[in-house]
Amino acid sequence: MRGLTMDVALPSLGGKTIAITEARRANELATLIGKLGGVADSAPAVVEVPRRDLGPARAALERICAKDVSIVAFMTGVGTRAFLDLATRAGRRDDLLRALSTLTVVARGPKPVAVLRDTGVRIDVVPSEPTSEGVLGALVSHDLRGRIVAVQLYGDENRVLVDGLTAREARVLEIPLYEWALPEDQEPLIRLIDALIAGRIDVVAFTSSPQVRHLFLVAERRGLRNALAAGLRDRVAVAAIGPVCAATLREYGVTPHIQPEKGTMGALVHAIARHGTVPRRS
Repeated sequence: MRGLTMDVALPSLGGKTIAITEARRANELATLIGKLGGVADSAPAVVEVPRRDLGPARAALERICAKDVSIVAFMTGVGTRAFLDLATRAGRRDDLLRALSTLTVVARGPKPVAVLRDTGVRIDVVPSEPTSEGVLGALVSHDLRGRIVAVQLYGDENRVLVDGLTAREARVLEIPLYEWALPEDQEPLIRLIDALIAGRIDVVAFTSSPQVRHLFLVAERRGLRNALAAGLRDRVAVAAIGPVCAATLREYGVTPHIQPEKGTMGALVHAIARHGTVPRRS
């Protein structure tokens, strides 16, 4: 399981309760937490829903088919399949496959790799780490100046990748296919908010900014925004992947206690295992 392997020298989670707000890879994350001796408390804060406005994605499809694009980065299996399905509905699947055979195809991790291979698409670049930073590193030898790089987005703006490509003078063409929404069943989030305020959770882990925003949105609707922020500051260790997620937490007055060097879920859990809980104030 790439990005979620265990380090034999890693200290145990020692029975700590780790709240996870991740949805798409919640089972994988919970499995690793259990293997390292922790207890996963899952409360998904986001669900993937197709975008109602697929106009920008269709426009990107046309640009790729017209061979205006030099590089396409597929970031998720769900998004890769959605883009191929979009091309099929538009009667452009064969055109897309021909175009992809002439440009540089990047697959961020094993899931887009599997979808592309099933479709017979040649893959040119697979980063060593399935992260946005990994994609940027894998493209370090490519001259991106003035070239159009299409990026399949996943739910939210990917500022790390888009800004990194722009800094190298690439022209970024975004492919937005789905977006994040609140789950219909918000009871797990409500229970999590109450537990965080009461300090009944040892660590809460965030892997994206929408998870943070949605948790605070549900808390605000219950008049508990300030109480939640206080709980995250004083009673619970907060772990976050990446600078964007950390910056979102700071918008709510919370500084994460744990930030792994690598932007993978495995690295996040390893960092949690190395970190103690925060002192709990009354």
